[in-house]
Amino acid sequence: MADAATALVVDDEEMTRAIVAGYLSRIGYRTLEAETMAQAWEILSANGAAVHVVLLDRRLSDGDGLELYERMKGVPELAGIPVIVQTVSDSSAEIAAAIRAGVFYYLIKPYDGALLRSVVRAAEETTGRLRSLQGDLRCRSDAIALLQEARFRFRTPQEAQDLAIALSSVVTTGRSLTFGLSEILVNAVEHGNLGIGFEAKGRLKASGMLAREIEARLASSEHRDKYATLQVERGDGRVIFTVTDMGPGFDFTRYLSVDASQSHATHGRGIALAGMVGFDELTFLGTGNRVVGIVNLDRD
Repeated sequence: MADAATALVVDDEEMTRAIVAGYLSRIGYRTLEAETMAQAWEILSANGAAVHVVLLDRRLSDGDGLELYERMKGVPELAGIPVIVQTVSDSSAEIAAAIRAGVFYYLIKPYDGALLRSVVRAAEETTGRLRSLQGDLRCRSDAIALLQEARFRFRTPQEAQDLAIALSSVVTTGRSLTFGLSEILVNAVEHGNLGIGFEAKGRLKASGMLAREIEARLASSEHRDKYATLQVERGDGRVIFTVTDMGPGFDFTRYLSVDASQSHATHGRGIALAGMVGFDELTFLGTGNRVVGIVNLDRD
């Protein structure tokens, strides 16, 4: 990157701030530091446009770190900055509360530098993708709003994301649906048709080889004729999205909620987040190779 990316580290322990700064310096990040929410807000108010990610301790001397995050969400210039919460608590309830609030990730102390760097990189990558998705969404809403019923066939992650962009505008809450729909469509390609499991995806992401492996599998004789389908039906005050892939299925129950068992992975939360923010109902059928997402047209 031409200019160093900037991380704001909010933690009341000086040693923790120094350790995080050291970890991130290895991938070219510079850090700003704050001991309290008040100090962090001063920095964000003055330099928010320069901050790429916030590392936020959940328990600070002047309150719950999530209060700072909620305040950030109320300011358009700060709302898009990914926030990674870090804490000593591995309470599933606390993790779920943070994820429902919309934080990008939840790290449990102590963690190693490799995990932190991987999560920060993922935050930058994912935030860029979501901004692109949401920007494109605004350009495609008028015609799609007329849709009543449609069926689509797709093979690649890019086609999956294109569908998510186009079809999210079928409802007025398109921005939240964009993320949820993108997650289940990409999941149908990567995990369903191409058979890239949870552990394998973790290794490939860590080595920077995920995109190359996807391309190789798409071109292989085993997978090149596979496709997934998306059925869209609108009526009775709701829109139903049914996604079916050609894979054997998977243990979807493992990914329907956010809990401590997922805290040390850089992926695997997409399905839970899709259900929390993208759909009013999300149901997996059979072995998991078919999923039905429902959005109520009168949702807030």
